Amino acid sequence: MTFKTPSSEREYLSHVDGLRGLAVMSVFLYHLGVPLLPGGFVGVDIFFVISGFLISRLIKEELDKTGLLDYRAFFVRRFLRLFPAYLLVMIFTLMFSALTFSPSALERFGGALVYSILGIANNFFWLEADYFDIASKAKPTLHTWSLSVEEQFYIFWPVLFSFVYRAGHSNKLIYFIFLVGSLSLLLNFSFADGRVDFVSNYLPFLEDLFSNGKSTIFYLLPFRVFEFAIGALLVWCRPSYFSRFFSADFYFVVGLLLVLLSCLFFRESIVFPYFYALIPCLGAVFLIVSGGGRLSRAALGNRVSIFLGKISYSLYLIHWPFIVFFLYVNGEMLYWHKFLVLILSLALAYLSYRYVETPFRYGGRHKVWSYLAVLGTAICIISGLHIKENKGWPWRVNSIVNFEDVGSSSDFHRAFYGGAGYPSYGALSPYGKGVDVVLMGDSHGRHYADGLYLRYANIKKLNLHIAAGTSCFHLPDFTRITQGSDWDRVCPQAFNTAIRMIRSAEKPPLVVMSHSWVKQISRADRLVQGVRSHKPVSIDDLILSIHNFKAMIGDAELVVVGEVPKAGVNLYDVLSRPRVLFFTNSDVEQYLFSIADKKLIEFNRSLREASEVSGDFTFYDPFSILCNAERCKNLDSERRLIYSDAGHLSKYGSRYVIDDMVSKKILP
Repeated sequence: MTFKTPSSEREYLSHVDGLRGLAVMSVFLYHLGVPLLPGGFVGVDIFFVISGFLISRLIKEELDKTGLLDYRAFFVRRFLRLFPAYLLVMIFTLMFSALTFSPSALERFGGALVYSILGIANNFFWLEADYFDIASKAKPTLHTWSLSVEEQFYIFWPVLFSFVYRAGHSNKLIYFIFLVGSLSLLLNFSFADGRVDFVSNYLPFLEDLFSNGKSTIFYLLPFRVFEFAIGALLVWCRPSYFSRFFSADFYFVVGLLLVLLSCLFFRESIVFPYFYALIPCLGAVFLIVSGGGRLSRAALGNRVSIFLGKISYSLYLIHWPFIVFFLYVNGEMLYWHKFLVLILSLALAYLSYRYVETPFRYGGRHKVWSYLAVLGTAICIISGLHIKENKGWPWRVNSIVNFEDVGSSSDFHRAFYGGAGYPSYGALSPYGKGVDVVLMGDSHGRHYADGLYLRYANIKKLNLHIAAGTSCFHLPDFTRITQGSDWDRVCPQAFNTAIRMIRSAEKPPLVVMSHSWVKQISRADRLVQGVRSHKPVSIDDLILSIHNFKAMIGDAELVVVGEVPKAGVNLYDVLSRPRVLFFTNSDVEQYLFSIADKKLIEFNRSLREASEVSGDFTFYDPFSILCNAERCKNLDSERRLIYSDAGHLSKYGSRYVIDDMVSKKILP
């Protein structure tokens, strides 16, 4: 066993650098969406353990030597270690955000930037949203929450540490650290569910702040102190404490297994850190104490691991904004994209380490650089405040489309999807209890709810009932073959709900049915006496089922709406951004129209022919109003977006299509 308690603050522990490399790569690969590492976010917790160990070691050594801690020197060292690279990345992040983000996205970034520069980004993101939500993909400073936690730790920990030491309790520091760490862990249990009796009883005005327990314990320092404390306790460990039981290689294997289990089996859905964080933290402890062992030297002490550890801080700073901007501009990240981002991030991290971190940390402190640092900080803070106060600098976007800037593309879809605000299964019955119109289908059926209600049912004083939401065919004996739900139960249940609505009508109602037909066919199966047929579903199978459905509803008039053309891209996302030549095509006009998908045209033709031959149902083709022989429109007559995302009709698109159905007497 060769792990030693350091005798000098300058003693270099190569395997700790290697552990840093392991931690940063687990976070990086997790952010890249590598499927084998759903718990890669625990790399941050490993960093916290390492920081607790190294910082406590430095403080204790200085107190043992001099009896005093030079706070000024301590904070200057921390500042020179962290801030230069941090500031440089924030300046470049500001530049790229201003060039690419929509006004709403840039407005959110402005507030986050100020909090990040001030070292309280964790508080900002705690108040704003959850770390794992979809909107996080448009937050290039989100990762700075962990750096803010560390900076806050560096402020209070030396003061608390030296106070206990100088009070004559140096021999009891280990117990004090254990007590503080235990209290932090207990706070996780108290606040995890968002219901805190102490806050409710004595500080009720703060109750709403802590209602999201998952975000509270994830972001705020008091709930992370136990991870730093676990590392700090290692300062008192002697080789004999561990070597009397097992070899260094044994501790390495156990530590690596704990870290790998966390990376492989933890999920975003768990409440974290909570007691779960003890697993990767203890893994980090065992990997630290395994230093000097054969396996540790091979895995953590090799040149690659040490190199990754040395550039880990810059790599952590750079990789997340890189991923955010790439996804924001490109929309998706293929495997070769991920490899490219990985290589470029490593290269930029090395340059930052070599030419920014190292000179400031070990070189002279030239006044010019100090002035530039002050200027850069001022630019970030003033720009962030100005962006926030001026709604994200909307002057950058010269849009020829009329839409409300409501936030991200997901925010727009939630607000302006044609079925937004309408029930998936329910009634709009302002004219008594009757059932006059029934809308059926999946989400591509419900996107007609707004138009059908406002442009038809409400005008004619008809009660509209909706059975459109479950993502499968609302037709007899259909199921869906994908994973995620018990479709053999869910799909028939959704269909039966619609049938009950239709049959509850006093007189035969009008039934309007629409689906994302082609997509649903590709993932559908037939149920024969409740058992899957395990055969591909064809258009003929679908048409036969529509005929069977018409026979079930008797005299009710059936209108089947075909596929909509679809935009192919998220128009709001594209058209609400500044047009930057070297990132995206600057020709906005190309997004105002889309090329009709021949597969969808052929499908609609098949439904039209079935309608004409049988006479069982009336068919309406949305292509008739949305497309001509060459292309399909993405804007209505008032230049508003027809689609709320790449394929669903917006409220405007819903009204546009229903208006045409009314004018053509498809809807009587």
